[in-house]
Amino acid sequence: MARDFGSVPPITRRWWAFGHAVLVPPIFWMKRMRVRGRQHVPAAGPVLIVCNHVSQFDPPTLGLAARHRKSYYMAKAELFRIPAYNYVIWRLGAFPVERGGADRRALRLARDVLRRGDVLLMFPEGTRRPDGRLRPGLPGAGSLGLEPGVTVVPAAVWGSQKRFGPIRVVFGPPLDLSDLADGPRSRRSQAAVERMMAAIAGLLPQAGGPAQPAPGSRDPAEAPPEVVDG
Repeated sequence: MARDFGSVPPITRRWWAFGHAVLVPPIFWMKRMRVRGRQHVPAAGPVLIVCNHVSQFDPPTLGLAARHRKSYYMAKAELFRIPAYNYVIWRLGAFPVERGGADRRALRLARDVLRRGDVLLMFPEGTRRPDGRLRPGLPGAGSLGLEPGVTVVPAAVWGSQKRFGPIRVVFGPPLDLSDLADGPRSRRSQAAVERMMAAIAGLLPQAGGPAQPAPGSRDPAEAPPEVVDG
């Protein structure tokens, strides 16, 4: 029977417990995950966590790192073409995004998550970079960060791309985007995502990744990379 994954996943208490039972041993124990700055993730209200992306394990890793909140995230649409597996990841908070450009349906679902007052995990670069070299972020992340009432929390992850870790996750203080309330939406979104990437660049060395300057703006003439590579 075909399933429709075009809605926000329902994470029930049973699936929440199942996800922790399955993910805690390999991530916390085998990969020796350690978390700093969890107090920066608000206990209530809509939160957008923006992070660098080095491994396909990053979404569940970040979800566990912010484990006092249920977290939702985008995953590449190809994963939702795998029978049975697609249903499991959907019930654990993933929803599909088409790679290679702006996916309006995925952005709509992302806004629905935030408007419900939940946590959305997002990787603004749109694709994995196992070497830790940051790319400019996509403006869609900046647009979501400008949604009313959303708290934007930057984060950095390192070690999830290594077979045995150790994994380190660092959450930073929420970003102040209040000065971006006026002006063209596209310009404000670009400014917001640049601020996000600068914060991620500052946190990455604390997680064990390479020190580097903020990646700045994406060249408008450059073809957009993959939206997300879960």
